[in-house]
Amino acid sequence: MHKTLLSVIVLSYNGKNLTIQCLISLLNSTYNQFEIIVIDNCSTDGSLEALEQAFYNEPRIKIIPMKKNYGFAIGNNMGYEYASHHSEYMLFLNNDTIVERDCLEKVIGKMEVDHSIGAAQPKIMSMMDMSRINAVGGILDYYGRTWNIGEGEIDKKQYDKITDIFYAQGAALFVRREMVEKIGLFDPMYFMYYEDTDLSWRSWLAGYRVKLIPDGVIYHYVGAGSKSMDSTTVEYFKLFHHRKNHITTMLKNYSLVNILKYVLPFIVSMLFIANYWTTEGKKNRSLAYYKSLWWIIRHTTYIVKERAFIQKIRRISDKDIMEKMRPA
Repeated sequence: MHKTLLSVIVLSYNGKNLTIQCLISLLNSTYNQFEIIVIDNCSTDGSLEALEQAFYNEPRIKIIPMKKNYGFAIGNNMGYEYASHHSEYMLFLNNDTIVERDCLEKVIGKMEVDHSIGAAQPKIMSMMDMSRINAVGGILDYYGRTWNIGEGEIDKKQYDKITDIFYAQGAALFVRREMVEKIGLFDPMYFMYYEDTDLSWRSWLAGYRVKLIPDGVIYHYVGAGSKSMDSTTVEYFKLFHHRKNHITTMLKNYSLVNILKYVLPFIVSMLFIANYWTTEGKKNRSLAYYKSLWWIIRHTTYIVKERAFIQKIRRISDKDIMEKMRPA
């Protein structure tokens, strides 16, 4: 197989031991034509010093310190800017993963022979129970709600065929540079959640396919990045970013007809739920919903501009897209 150059972008925040394990697994890969860009999102646990000490003599690794925590979207987008211009493929990889030795070779090999693939993911297994699946792709319903395919299932090779998926998981997301140059990368307004869904939706709209390539395997420590926050902060943080990005993704990618049919009713349901939570004393939850909707109102101009670009690159109809979704 032709060894096409790959840039692996690893986002690290307060997880030095996890990041070191992840990088060691990458360096042991059978595929050797790659570089690693580590974006340290202003860690406070000594990650930067530990990484520089552990890999000071490894020329394939670039460690880039950030001045603040930019989150998933901007952090990975910055990593892309530091990647070699000769790289034909990018892998956006969570630092809380371990990559099997032949994973890179298996996935890149399939993308090399099928140029319709714009984005792909390997089989993602749980690090906590290596017999169980974390995700073999993602699917969403007509209202934009997402699910991990296969999550929690015992792996009995039931997902071992290369297949179309609606979106590839951001924990281990391979993309073709040619596609990125046409459709852009992660929405910098997202911070976290729905970045992979939005990017994959754009990929489909632009005429590229998104695939599960299960010959490649990684193991994932799920949720390692949020353990430093208290439960109340985590709940508000997740609900706010989840819903603002959820609604924004639909507003940008759906046709106007389906915005009226699915987005507006979902917003109405959010208001009813937020009001119910207020009466039940769950003000943290209701505030997250209200603020997510207020964020969308304040950023209407931005959303309209992004929507105009996405609809311009559209090559297929919503009808074709929705065949890959789960009915509401």
